[in-house]
Amino acid sequence: MELISLRHVSKRYRTEAGEVRALDDVTLSVKRGEFVAVIGRSGSGKSTLMNILGCLDIPSSGQYHLAGRNMSHCAESLRAQVRGRQIGFVFQGFHLIPSLTALENVELPLLYRGFSREERRVRATESLLRVGLSQRMTHRPSELSGGQQQRVAIARAIAATPPLVLTDEPTGNLDSTSGDEVMDILHTLHSEGKTVVLITHDRAIADTAERQICIQDGRVIV
Repeated sequence: MELISLRHVSKRYRTEAGEVRALDDVTLSVKRGEFVAVIGRSGSGKSTLMNILGCLDIPSSGQYHLAGRNMSHCAESLRAQVRGRQIGFVFQGFHLIPSLTALENVELPLLYRGFSREERRVRATESLLRVGLSQRMTHRPSELSGGQQQRVAIARAIAATPPLVLTDEPTGNLDSTSGDEVMDILHTLHSEGKTVVLITHDRAIADTAERQICIQDGRVIV
């Protein structure tokens, strides 16, 4: 069963130099439970594609369905609800709040999603345990390594148990050992039934996925 379906999706931007097509007639689908890598060079349209998949933006034309719901022209309020319930994000930059502990960073999005204080604490604790940070819950980002910060970001992404995890260059700021640890976590999430979409320019990282989608100049070429 499809979780993600794009049909003839394009995204156009107006610049002083004229119109730019960041995505050009993209058609693709991702089934529930798949681990898919979207690979392409810088400027190929990967980030634009992720923004649409993550309901952070809408297509200029074409149709995007997520879990059967047409997200192509939804209001921001509805897209925000869908992001909160359906999608966990992991970015290259960890986007942690420096003044908060690891536990508090994971709890914060759950507050906005309406979870009670007790449930926030339980979910955040369980998520940090799953990524191997039982001894780092009270540490702030400045007290954590890059790999540990990314694991906090993954814990934050999965605390609300979304069916879809979107990752944008999740190993880009990490050394090889930390990067391997992060990929192991993502593969474990996939083995547990999560749908994982990995945006990357790294062929070796993409090769670990079940399936690869190559994007070039805004178009899917494989």
